[in-house]
This record gives sequence, structure tokens and C-alpha cells, in this order.
Amino acid sequence: MTPAVRQRVPFRFSEDDDLDGHVLDEQEQEEVLDRLRKQNETSNAVYYTGLQFVVSLSLLIHAVFTFSSTKISPLAPLFPDSPSKPVPFTNALLLLQYIVHGNLILYCLPRKHHMRQMIPNASLPRSFSLPLPLSHPAAIVLPLIAPAYATFLGRGIVDVLWWSAAGILSLVVGLATKWMRDAEKDVEELDKLRYTARGA
Repeated sequence: MTPAVRQRVPFRFSEDDDLDGHVLDEQEQEEVLDRLRKQNETSNAVYYTGLQFVVSLSLLIHAVFTFSSTKISPLAPLFPDSPSKPVPFTNALLLLQYIVHGNLILYCLPRKHHMRQMIPNASLPRSFSLPLPLSHPAAIVLPLIAPAYATFLGRGIVDVLWWSAAGILSLVVGLATKWMRDAEKDVEELDKLRYTARGA
């Protein structure tokens, strides 16, 4: 029985219909990969900046809520038919929200950012240090505690949505960072398809 021979798929790149089927040499392959990496870095920087802005804005709103005497949901004006009232242990829930936001801020830093590199190597002994930013399942469970508690108390939609803000942000940041990582992996996979051109 004759063994099957795998045909290697060549590294091809085309921006023009006239160049279809053009096989790139080593230098052209490197130029294409460099261009894709730079495009990824540029777009990722924009996305990280946007995520940092959204998380910081949410953090600011939570800070204003912290010093509010009424502790009424900031979303109350948007839902006039749904009354809002303070929930018990508001300060404890706010502390939890701040922890979630702090974790999200770390997630919104590029993986090679110096702040993200130095935090896990803090002065605490290695056995006591936490893996920061927190990953699953902690990153999933923590944002769910406050909205679940508000729902358990029978609060209206305006309060449940307010206490869900950190969870919604966590979902947005998680999807965005996953999308950026997938784009980086695509370039890495393309790098593995590089070949040595004949006659080079």
C-alpha cells in the first residue's frame, strides 16, 4: 500500500488579482509578516486604549456612587417606572466592584506592559502571591455576586442592571482580549507556513 504524500500548502499572499498565484520569496514573506504584526500592534493599542477608557469611566461612576448620600442607582433616571433603593451591605458590594474593576484595568494593559509584569512579582512570598490579573473562575464568579444578591433581594431592574455593570464590562473586556489574542495567533500560524523558496 503506497503511503499518502501530504502536499505542503505554500505561503501565498495577494493584494491584487493580477498577483494571484504569486509565490513569495523569504524576504517578501518576512515583509508581509512584519506588516501584519505592526497592523496588529497598532489596532491592539487602539482597542486597549478604548477598553481602559470605558473601565475608567465606570470606575469614576462607581466612585461618585460611593460618596453619594442616597446610594440610589445612577441608572434610576433612565428607568423612572422602576424604583431604586439602597441594598444592604452596599459598601461590601462596592469593595467587590472595585476589585473587579482593578482586575479589568490589569486585563486592559498589553501583556508586555511593565505594570502587568511587576505585580505578580510583588514583595509577598511566592506561595502567598495571587496570579494577577485574576483569571477564570474568579474573574467570572466575582462580578456575578452583586447582581445575584440584588436579584435575591427582589430589587427592580434598575438596581440589578447597576450591580451588573462590572459583569457586563468583564464580558466586553474578555471578548475583546480574546479577539486580539486570536488575531496574534493567526499571524503566528501564518509564520509557521513560511518556506524556503527554490533557487534562493
